[in-house]
Amino acid sequence: MAAFVPVSLPSTSAFNDAYVKSQLTKWDLHRNLHTLVVRYTKYYHKLHGAELLTDLFGDPKVLEAFQVLRKDSTWGPLPGPVTQADVSLVASSLTRLDVFDKLSETSPPIVRPNGDIAKCMEDVREGFQISDLLRDLILNEESENAGLYGDGERDELLLRLFEHCVLGGATCQFEDKVEPYVETSKRLYKELVTAQKDPATGRIQVASAAYKVNALMGETGPLELFPTRSRQNFCYAAVDPLRRLVRIVYHAYIPFW
Repeated sequence: MAAFVPVSLPSTSAFNDAYVKSQLTKWDLHRNLHTLVVRYTKYYHKLHGAELLTDLFGDPKVLEAFQVLRKDSTWGPLPGPVTQADVSLVASSLTRLDVFDKLSETSPPIVRPNGDIAKCMEDVREGFQISDLLRDLILNEESENAGLYGDGERDELLLRLFEHCVLGGATCQFEDKVEPYVETSKRLYKELVTAQKDPATGRIQVASAAYKVNALMGETGPLELFPTRSRQNFCYAAVDPLRRLVRIVYHAYIPFW
């Protein structure tokens, strides 16, 4: 029988970092963000992430600690016990930031040599304003840069966090330079995943397995995880098998109108 114990975020957590908090607040991500760290005692094989997360979210202590945003904009636990977690494995293999170099290699560059994000014609996609080539890359499937990153790259947790930072919440204050987006997504990524040196090769590799929580099922069907539908709704759970910790980050998008 597995034991699950919610634990406090350490003072060194990126979610407690003044810089990260100020950026997330500026991008309107902080107010609808919830984080949770859970320690577990039972051994789970790395291929059994769905089983681990089903057991974790089914635990009464975790269910009470895991807060979700309701349609009335109040926070509270899920309305019922969890019988199954529907999750997808998210790639988390990156240990360098050179994936962002591509943003300066397009013609014209999305990010100029001085770090400025190139502007573009105004547009609206999926309820998000597009005013620069970076948002155009993320939101516009017909963008001339749409093929810059392959599906495998865009599935990487680091790129997912970066896109979430760029899009922000309903009252997001955009950045003119790319550095705050890169720095914040890097710190959040390092918070969620654990890296170690491979003794055979000496290379740094990610030991954690990251999952996207698509749905949590109850006895009568899906439980309401998010109050609205949006690509900025997300719940990631990163399993650290070395410390037997699960780090969860949840965000719900509330439209302005």
